[in-house]
Amino acid sequence: MNELHQIEPKYSKTELTEFKDENQFMDAYVELLKQTITLLFLIVGERYCEGKEGIPRKINRNEAIIGGNLTRLIKLNTSFLENICNGKLEICCILNRCIAETAINTQFMIVEGEENVLKNYIKYSLITEKQLWNTIKENVKDRNVEKLHIEERMQKSIERSFNSSDFDLENVNRSSKWKSISKRAESVAGDQFYNIFYGIGSHSIHGNWQDILSNNLTREDDEFKVNLEWNRPRPQIMDGAIGMNLLLTKSFVEKENLKESKSYLEKTELLINYQSDLLNEHEKYLKK
Repeated sequence: MNELHQIEPKYSKTELTEFKDENQFMDAYVELLKQTITLLFLIVGERYCEGKEGIPRKINRNEAIIGGNLTRLIKLNTSFLENICNGKLEICCILNRCIAETAINTQFMIVEGEENVLKNYIKYSLITEKQLWNTIKENVKDRNVEKLHIEERMQKSIERSFNSSDFDLENVNRSSKWKSISKRAESVAGDQFYNIFYGIGSHSIHGNWQDILSNNLTREDDEFKVNLEWNRPRPQIMDGAIGMNLLLTKSFVEKENLKESKSYLEKTELLINYQSDLLNEHEKYLKK
């Protein structure tokens, strides 16, 4: 647990007030993002792995839902960090939206903590699998011939998904009680989180005009030119991911009562306060 005890803000509050350019803020934000990813690694390791080597241990389905989402969040954050350091804003925006949804889902399931919520999460995903199964079935019936090899493989894959999820094909229909993303976001982080952090990210995911205009074109007079250069990320793009990483760490530790719970919560609170100071100083810098 040396990694946990070594987590400290890179800069003091006084040092933050003395920053002269945005590169300094980028350095502070990148280091803070790294530390929040480290916290996620540590809580996943303690809860879902065993031994000095940290080998993943067997867990039940409900544990796997939370553990799998936290693992996804770590991978997304790591890729997000890599693209920030490589100066690729466009990819960062896409990953940021994925981080937002995964964090919202995980926080929602941790806070709600009910069996039915976890079941609805799985069922919502399996609806699409059931629809594909029915499509294959109808296609075979319409052709009045044996299933194609690819259709056989697809149905076996769907069956494996259902078996691993402890659901029967017959028990999944088109309806689901899994709340909408806006309701889940409002429940765990407030409606402003959805509108600002999640909602705006839709442009990048779907390639809306706003994303094309901002990142892939330049305007000259009344005309445009394609922009083949990558845009440079700025510090504020990391605020949402950092905040959600810390919120999830706090919620998970409080629920699971980990061995190092006190230290985790102290470090999380320390970084939450540090992020607040960093955000405030960066906003002051932008006003200059």
